[in-house]
Amino acid sequence: MTDPLFLEDAYRQTGPAVVSEVTAEGGIVLDQSLFYATSGGQPGDSGRLVWDSGETVIATTVKGADGAIVLMPEDGAVRPAAGTEVTQQIDWDRRFGHMRVHTALHLLSVVIPLPVTGG
Repeated sequence: MTDPLFLEDAYRQTGPAVVSEVTAEGGIVLDQSLFYATSGGQPGDSGRLVWDSGETVIATTVKGADGAIVLMPEDGAVRPAAGTEVTQQIDWDRRFGHMRVHTALHLLSVVIPLPVTGG
């Protein structure tokens, strides 16, 4: 299971982690994650992972088995091996935009007298 750091501080933009696993599909699972996984109609975070000998661009983030948060790199990206210490860097502009739209949709669902199943 990945510790979801974004639940403690949704405004945190960078932080350390250790790669727990690289999935058969090429996803990267960290021991703790600032990256929010696609859920409830809200897109997953994107950003970067940086480590001593490289970096990779994260295209999106999805939910995995048993509470894992899986970071999906761009096609052809280099992946750090399990056990590698990395620095997480989320795409803050994208995250903040999603946060604002998410809040606005909640407000609209109160104002508009129609059933809302998603935005």
